[in-house]
Amino acid sequence: MILIIGRMSRGPKTIALSIIGSLILIPVMAGCSTATPPAADGPLVVATTSIIGDIARNVVGEQGAVEVLIPIGVDSHDFEPSARQAALLATADLVVTNGLGLEQGLQDLLASVASDGTPVIELAPLVDPLVFADGNGDPHFWMDPIRVGDAAIALASELRAGDPGGAWPERAQSYAATVADADEAIVDNLTSIPAGDRRMVTNHESFGYFADRYGFEVVGVVIPGGSTQAEPSSAEIAALVAVMREEGTRVIFAETTQPTTLATAVGAELGDEVEIVELFTESLGGEGSGAETLADMLVANSVAIASALGDQT
Repeated sequence: MILIIGRMSRGPKTIALSIIGSLILIPVMAGCSTATPPAADGPLVVATTSIIGDIARNVVGEQGAVEVLIPIGVDSHDFEPSARQAALLATADLVVTNGLGLEQGLQDLLASVASDGTPVIELAPLVDPLVFADGNGDPHFWMDPIRVGDAAIALASELRAGDPGGAWPERAQSYAATVADADEAIVDNLTSIPAGDRRMVTNHESFGYFADRYGFEVVGVVIPGGSTQAEPSSAEIAALVAVMREEGTRVIFAETTQPTTLATAVGAELGDEVEIVELFTESLGGEGSGAETLADMLVANSVAIASALGDQT
């Protein structure tokens, strides 16, 4: 069966790629997260992560189709695409990425797609990104709901450039309002944690935006740097144990996309009861998780953080 979906502004090369890609389109869809049905005349938007996909789906609505490359529950930092997923990228009218180095395993492919003429937009650089101590941009902007709304508006501008008649800005504003409501819920959920107790130890440096937004301090991380691919040395583990002992911290916030082995080892070094709390960081949650959308994910995280840190006070 050959399925050809209509696109905007196609050149001859793109049409040829769409016919090739359509031969394998159905199995590709089976391996990707899909919530937006194809539109007869709208664009095919491919998002890299489930989080970026949530933003894209809310902006695109029923005026196009959105496909997500990286499955739910998979770490964005080390994902490498299959040949079928590469073919899907080649058929896209627009590729939406996080940027700032998050999609490490996709860099070469994204550069190739862009050089072939497919528009590729990086959202993180467009929302006043924070920087790590080493001066590199922090890609984890989605931990701040207000920046998420700004990213949606930036994406709407890109889509409007290709289709000025689309209702992209209206849907982006509606989504921005939704995540602003989530921001208010998060603030309410965290009111039980006094300012002096807003200290966190996390698996890696993914909570900078959360800390900046809600007045927290990340006093230590298990895996140094902004990527989950680094490996802590024994000296770094010892230093973290010392910080936790000095701070009196008994909670390590781990991640649903990473094993808790290292966090558990740090807890064992402390010799006291240490709680390992898994949060949604690099991916949305699956069905029934309570984190199926980005707004729900951020609120669910705040509930878990408030509960864990409240137990220390």
